[in-house]
Amino acid sequence: MDKSDVKLVDAYRLINPGVVLLVSVGDGRADNLFAVAWNVPVRKDPPMVGIVSSKGHHSYPFIERTGELGLNVPDASLAGQVLGCGKTSGRDVPDKFARFGLTRQPAERIRPPLVAEAVANLECRVCQVVDLGSSALVMAQVLRAVASSEHFRDGQWQLDRGLRLLHHLSGDRFCASEQMLVAKVP
Repeated sequence: MDKSDVKLVDAYRLINPGVVLLVSVGDGRADNLFAVAWNVPVRKDPPMVGIVSSKGHHSYPFIERTGELGLNVPDASLAGQVLGCGKTSGRDVPDKFARFGLTRQPAERIRPPLVAEAVANLECRVCQVVDLGSSALVMAQVLRAVASSEHFRDGQWQLDRGLRLLHHLSGDRFCASEQMLVAKVP
């Protein structure tokens, strides 16, 4: 998959409208993947995003130690892998990349690997954590963003070329965005 750089001012559009993400964490010795449906663009300039993570997740200590994470945007063809990464703990499966047939792609600005099969990848550094009790809102600045040249152009997703972005509904249920609609004010 050929990917090209995305202007950081447009990076928030890679995860909007509410796509499910595969979050990659790692410290150079070990890594992990987990699925997150609760994510949000926070700022355009500097580009910032937020995810909600349980503090009990196997991956959370990686985020605390390294302050880095990769946000990987899967398309609908990866729904099974997303479900597997979300339902399987890194405590039980030490290599989710291998278990779910995903490829590690070295990042340029962070230590955690990225998911090569994802249609977009954002390399992020944590800048603020909001304590939510058993969970945390992790806010991070986007340092680098790349996306499929076929499916993301001129700062927007191109849904007319077969791209099906994945959205989590609940449990093992997902939906895919397949069509762009242009609304008109009545």
